[in-house]
Amino acid sequence: MMRCLPFLFVALVGSFTLLNGAPAPALPEELDDAEFYTEDGKNVVTCALCATVVEDVMILLQNGTVTDEQIIDYIIDTCAKLNVFTNPDQVCGGLTAIALPTIRYIFSTGVVIPGNICGMLLQGQECGLSDPEPLEWAIAPSSNPKPPFNEPSQPPPDSPTIKVLHLADIHYDPEYLAGANAMCGDPLCCRATSGEVVNATDAAGYWGDYRTCDMPWYLIEDAVSQMATRHPDVGYIIWTGDLTPHDVWSTAKEENIYIIDRLMTLIAQYFPGVPVYPTLGNHESHPVNTFSPPEITDPELSTSWLYDEADRQWARWLPAEVSSTIRYGGFYTALVQPGLRIVSMNMNYCYTLNYWTYYKSQDPASSLLWLNQILEEAELNGEKVHILSHIPPGNGDCWTIFSREFSKIINRFESTVAAQFYGHTHKDEYKVFYDTVELTRPVNVAFIAPSLTTYSKLNPGYRTYTVDGQRPGSTWSVLDFSTFIMNLTEANQRGSEAAPVWSELYQAKQEYGLTDLTPQSMDMLFQRMLTDDALFQLYFKNHHKKADEVVAEGCTNRCKSNLLCRIVTTDIADQSKCENIRHQLFSHPEF
Repeated sequence: MMRCLPFLFVALVGSFTLLNGAPAPALPEELDDAEFYTEDGKNVVTCALCATVVEDVMILLQNGTVTDEQIIDYIIDTCAKLNVFTNPDQVCGGLTAIALPTIRYIFSTGVVIPGNICGMLLQGQECGLSDPEPLEWAIAPSSNPKPPFNEPSQPPPDSPTIKVLHLADIHYDPEYLAGANAMCGDPLCCRATSGEVVNATDAAGYWGDYRTCDMPWYLIEDAVSQMATRHPDVGYIIWTGDLTPHDVWSTAKEENIYIIDRLMTLIAQYFPGVPVYPTLGNHESHPVNTFSPPEITDPELSTSWLYDEADRQWARWLPAEVSSTIRYGGFYTALVQPGLRIVSMNMNYCYTLNYWTYYKSQDPASSLLWLNQILEEAELNGEKVHILSHIPPGNGDCWTIFSREFSKIINRFESTVAAQFYGHTHKDEYKVFYDTVELTRPVNVAFIAPSLTTYSKLNPGYRTYTVDGQRPGSTWSVLDFSTFIMNLTEANQRGSEAAPVWSELYQAKQEYGLTDLTPQSMDMLFQRMLTDDALFQLYFKNHHKKADEVVAEGCTNRCKSNLLCRIVTTDIADQSKCENIRHQLFSHPEF
């Protein structure tokens, strides 16, 4: 993932992931000693290094005689010195070349406060903000009073339900090559350009690879084909983005459009007549992660090309009236059935790896204001709402104030928002939202679906949900869900002549001993995992889609704390629940 000015720092230091879902490159050995870590596991060196690199880049940009080529050479040289990637010319040079036009423009406006950059990018590291006041903002609360919340009753036996298919993070790589080098040392391997295969074990598997590799076309087609065969009763599909591969140093608009078109056409072919409700992932844009606010109209900098393409592609499933908001900001709302409304948000506006977040963090494209208005109308009309997007609020890379304001809206409309659906993390997980007054009262659940891509150390996977269907008084809530996977190790052992075997990994209610999937039950599941380690280890295996290598590695105490923390964090700045987890689980503060 490319990161505004500080992406340069991140690429060089390597203490954070450049790519969504990628294992973080190791810190240089001299910076990874225990003495550099605080008691809660944060690396204090990263803040200082970030500030240094941002300062250096600012100096280069301020010097009117420094050319783009010289800045690119500076980044390549620093990457080479730190041995971040095998091919620094290709990766670091390519990333910088693609980024510079946007970076130069944002810098030229004088809007970005350099001292805030590291604090925003590394918000989990608490680097601090030199001037936090301009970053503070709030969405005006609804003028309508919040109605009393009545616990929804469970549907009677044999009441109608809807099966919903959830696709997330496909990451199709047109250049995937079986037998190519899977250990190339770059952000994406398994291509003809990935270098020589030194050891036989370094060769990419036919059906994909656990290492930093994305999906070959034939595996995607096999997956969609078996989905259509296994789930002919799908009522509709939600598709939460990230269609393109992780070759972030060499992206192009034309290639992204080609990939989007090919995948959309594939789904339409295998699921004819089935409505699809898509949203945009951070990888669909070019440069990757860049989603400019609507007022940026320069064709070289604007995201309008992607919104126009999304509107054109999605028109095969969506009503014509949604076109205006898609083309404006990449979001829309549509009625699925009488009583159930979909709201597709563009959470890339909260992304701290989006250059434009540093330019304008205050509700870009007024998407949260729009959401508030849509939910007001739905409440007045007696509709329930399913919110879908790519990046989960409260994720470490979703700007804290955006997440905070989003959570306030969810809290206000807890009687209207029946469920939320996200992707982005590549993992099988969920989040619980809590009341802003009664801090321990759960009010909503976000279901985060696993990726189809194997990137990285993962089996391919997808989800289906059983949703309360059309009936008087329907809650339109998620009644259960199932995760399906393909075991990559077994598929590659059988080879190209045998079709992969897809199987149901688990059903949520049965697997976790749940009577339902209400916020209260999902919170209780979290509470049980605090004390029941066997239950947590089951969640850990499912979280990684039972990938052989990760399961064999196991989950350390810090790993356990982090996974549980993710469930209850909907604003990265509020670590109170995480602190309680650490206090409850471990007697030693380093965890």
